[in-house]
Amino acid sequence: MDNSKIFFAVDQLKAMTAMHLLEEAGIHAHKVDRRDSAYTGILGKIEIHVSKDDEAKAKEILMKAEVLDGDD
Repeated sequence: MDNSKIFFAVDQLKAMTAMHLLEEAGIHAHKVDRRDSAYTGILGKIEIHVSKDDEAKAKEILMKAEVLDGDD
């Protein structure tokens, strides 16, 4: 499966919200936690990845819910 990163967040709650919205829409997404455990919340980010086929729909869902803005 060819995946695309569509969203990243430093905030765990924001990443969980994005995952929940995508799953409710039937879009398989997975989270990649790139935060440094020694510096939780300061260094790194959480990435949300979906298949390239679902990328446009996923971005639309997250923008509509105001989880993702047009710059992401």
